[in-house]
Amino acid sequence: MRITHRTTIFFDASVLVAGAHSVQGGSALLLEACKRCGFTAQATFLIILEAFHTLERNFPQTSMARFRSYLGDIDWDILPVPPEDELQEYASLIHPKDLHVLAAAVAGGSEFLLTLDRQHILAAIPAVKEAQLAIRILTPGDFIQQIYPLHEDFPSLPPRRE
Repeated sequence: MRITHRTTIFFDASVLVAGAHSVQGGSALLLEACKRCGFTAQATFLIILEAFHTLERNFPQTSMARFRSYLGDIDWDILPVPPEDELQEYASLIHPKDLHVLAAAVAGGSEFLLTLDRQHILAAIPAVKEAQLAIRILTPGDFIQQIYPLHEDFPSLPPRRE
C-alpha cells in the first residue's frame, strides 16, 4: 500500500469536531497533516455544516475558531452528497442517519473514512467489508497507528501522538 499526499481521507463530522476541540488528539494531528498537504482531505458540505452546528451549540469559541482555521487552511475536496437512489444502495450496510457519509465517501473514491461514531459508522465495518467496498473505515487513532507511518513523507509530517 503506497501512502502519499494523494491518499484520500474522508472526514466524518465527529472527527472534525474532535480535531477542532482537542489540539493534542489524533483528529487534530490528521487535520494538521492535511493542512501541510500530507493527505487529500475530503468531506461534504453537509458534514461540515453538521460539525459547525455541533461546535456552535456545545463547544467553546476557541474550538469554533480552530475549525474555521482548518476550513480555510486545508485544500478540501468537497464531495457532493449522492442522490437518494444512490444512498439506498448502502441502506443494508449502515444506519440511515449515516447513509450520506458512507455513500459520499465511496462515490468520491475515498480510500479511508475516518470517524469516531462507534454506534453507527464503526459498527458498519463488518457489513462494508462483506460488501467488498473499496474503502477502509478507521478511527483517527487506528489510522495513525496503522497507516500514518507508511506515508512516503512520514518524517516531515507532524509527529505522531501516542
